[in-house]
Amino acid sequence: MAKPNKKKNSIVEPRVNDEIRGYDTARVIYSDSENGFNEIMPMGEIFAFAESVELDVIEVNPKMSPPIVKIADYSKYLFDLKKSLKNRNKNNISLKEVQLSTNISEHDLNTKENKAREFIKKGDKVKVVLTMRGRELSRRDMSKKCVFQFLEDLSDIAVPETMPRDEGNKCIVILKKK
Repeated sequence: MAKPNKKKNSIVEPRVNDEIRGYDTARVIYSDSENGFNEIMPMGEIFAFAESVELDVIEVNPKMSPPIVKIADYSKYLFDLKKSLKNRNKNNISLKEVQLSTNISEHDLNTKENKAREFIKKGDKVKVVLTMRGRELSRRDMSKKCVFQFLEDLSDIAVPETMPRDEGNKCIVILKKK
C-alpha cells in the first residue's frame, strides 16, 4: 500500500491494481476516444477489462459506497495530478509590492500607479511601501504626501485595506480591489 506523503503540497498516491482489495463491486470510470463508461461492475470484471486494454486500475475514492476506481495509465494519472497541484499553487501569490520614495518624480509615480492598477485588476492585493531616510523621518506628514496621492489616483478601482501605518522608517498601506 502506498504510504501517505506528509508534505504540505504533495499528493497521496492512490492504490493501484493488486493493492486494491476488499471490494466485491466498484464504480468504474473509463474514458477512451472510441468508447467510455461509468458503471458499477464486479472487481473481477474490472481487472479483466483493464488487463485487456493494457491499463491500470486506480482507486480514486475508497470512501464512497461503492468505491470509485478508474481505468487509466498510472504514470499519466500521477503526472496529471502533480500538474494540477502545481497550477493550483500558482494562484496563491496574491500580495504584490510597490515601493515609493518621498521625492519621487511625477512620471515615476504614474508608472508605479499603472503597475499597481494591473495587479489590482488581476485580483491581487498591493502593498505600498514608502521608505523615508534622514530628514524625511522628522517630517513624516510632508513625506506621506506621495502615498496619499497614490491612494487618491487608485481610488477608482481600489480601497485601502488598512490605513497608512508607520513601521520604523517605512509607511505601509495595503490596497485591495473595490
